[in-house]
Amino acid sequence: MTARRTLYLLRHPVTDMTQSLLPSADESGVVGTASLVLLEKAVESVPVFPGPVYVLAQESITSVLAESTQRISYRELVSFIAEHDTTIVL
Repeated sequence: MTARRTLYLLRHPVTDMTQSLLPSADESGVVGTASLVLLEKAVESVPVFPGPVYVLAQESITSVLAESTQRISYRELVSFIAEHDTTIVL
């Protein structure tokens, strides 16, 4: 049976990981099945995440992002949503 893929869309920075619905980096069961896209104000702080982290390209982003993140376009975001079984907006 294939593992279900989950896409997390984060709109605001995570202030307390213990209260967050994001999987923690320690959760080995989500490695390879979860992706995170940072939107809007969430780009201010990249949380520790057990899967790939993407940033929706915005003209207003002028700061250098962590090397572990990759910028994506709106078109790529739509493709990501279609490719994942579940999308969770936080």
